[in-house]
Amino acid sequence: MNRRDNISQKRELTDANEDVVIFQKLTPMELREMKESLLNIVSAALIQQPRMSVTDPTIRKITRIVKQIAYYDPEFVLKLAMYVRLDLNIRSTANYLIAVSSNIEECRPFIKKYFIETIKLPSDWLDVAATYSTLPDKGLQGKSIPTCLRKVMVKKFPDFDAYQLGKYNKERSIKRKLKKIKEEKGKGNKNAKIPEKPMITLKQMIRNLHINEPHFQVMCLLGKKYPLTEREFSVSGLYGKFEIEKAGLRMKLPTPETWETLLSEKGNKASTWEELIEHKKLPFMAMLRNIRNLINTGVHPRYHKWVQNKLSNKQTVAQSKQFPFQFFSAYEVIPKDLEHFKKMIAGENDAKKDKKGKKKVEGEKEKAEEPAQMRRKRKKPIVPTHMPTDKIFEDYRRAIDQAVKHATTCNVSPIRGSTVVFL
Repeated sequence: MNRRDNISQKRELTDANEDVVIFQKLTPMELREMKESLLNIVSAALIQQPRMSVTDPTIRKITRIVKQIAYYDPEFVLKLAMYVRLDLNIRSTANYLIAVSSNIEECRPFIKKYFIETIKLPSDWLDVAATYSTLPDKGLQGKSIPTCLRKVMVKKFPDFDAYQLGKYNKERSIKRKLKKIKEEKGKGNKNAKIPEKPMITLKQMIRNLHINEPHFQVMCLLGKKYPLTEREFSVSGLYGKFEIEKAGLRMKLPTPETWETLLSEKGNKASTWEELIEHKKLPFMAMLRNIRNLINTGVHPRYHKWVQNKLSNKQTVAQSKQFPFQFFSAYEVIPKDLEHFKKMIAGENDAKKDKKGKKKVEGEKEKAEEPAQMRRKRKKPIVPTHMPTDKIFEDYRRAIDQAVKHATTCNVSPIRGSTVVFL
C-alpha cells in the first residue's frame, strides 16, 4: 500500500488560528469541488484583494484548502499561481501561493518548474521571500529560506535588467520607513503602523542568497567601489572597458527614467505630464490612474486627445490586459461639467489653505520641534495651465465607455452556461 492509497490515516495540520484540520479520504468529485472553491476564492481578489496576513480569514481559508489539495495534486497549486499571475494579473495572491507551496513538502518538487515564469518583477521576487517569513508554521526559523526556493531565486535574479533593479531598489525608502517606525515606538505611540511583512531589500537578499551574477548589477546594489586598476577590473568580471575616471568611486545603478521619478523631480504640473507623453514614458496603467491629474493640471487639449485615442483603441486596450471594472474608477473622476470642475479645484485649494493655516495657529514651537526628515514641502494651489472644456469631459466619458467595451470583448474569457443577474 503506497502513500497515496493510505489516505485514511489521519494527518494533522495547524493553521494560523491553531485549529486542527484532520484530512480524510476525498473522492475525485470532492477534490474537484475543492479545486473550484480555491479558484473562486483567489479569483475574487480581482475585486478586493485580501490582506496578505495570516490573521486574515480569506488567507487562512486559502492556506487550509491549499494544504488539502497539495496532498492529492500538489502541482495544481503552482499551476494556479501561474494562472493568477499571468492571466488574472494578481501579484500578491500569486506570490502568496508560491510562498505557501515552498513550505509544503509535496509542492516543493514543482517550484522549479513554475517559479521562473510566474515571477516577473523584482518586487514579486522579494515579496515571495517576505511572505514566507510570515508563515506561522514554516519549517525554518528566522530569515532562512527553503533550499528549493533559494535555488530558483538565484536562478531568476539574472533575468532582471539594470532598469528593473534600479526601479525596485527601495533601500533608502525602507530605511526612512524603519527609522520613522522606530521614532514612533520611542515616543510611545500605540497607533504606529508596523508592517505585517518584513521590508526586505535587494541588497539583503543578494547577501542572504550569496548571489554574484550579473557582476555589474550585484556590485552596484552592494555599493562596491569601481576597480582601481585594469587588472582588478578584469578579475572583477565586469563587462566593457576599464574607465579610469570611475576608479575608486562607489558604484550605483543608473536612476531609471520612469513617470514616478520625473513626477517627483519636476512636480505634478501640466508640463511634466506633457513631457512624459512626448517621451513615451507614460504606460497605459499609469495613464489610466492619472486622468484626474491630467485634467486638474490642465495639459494642452492635444494631449487629452492622445489619451482619449489610447482609451478608444481596441488593440491598445487588449495589450493592457485591464479588466472592464478597472476603468470605472477613471470614469468616476471625470467632472460633470466645467462648473463642477471649478468647484472641485476650489475645494482642494481651500483644504490645503486650511491645513497650512492650522499649522500656523498651533505655533512656531511645534514646527521647530518637527524633525527635518518629517517636514513636507507645502503643496501649491492647483491652477490648470489650459482650462478644460465640457467637450473634453464628454470625450473622456465616451472614450472610457469604449474602453470598457473593448476590455469586455478582448480581456475577459467567455463564461460558459447561463448567467442570471439579480437587481
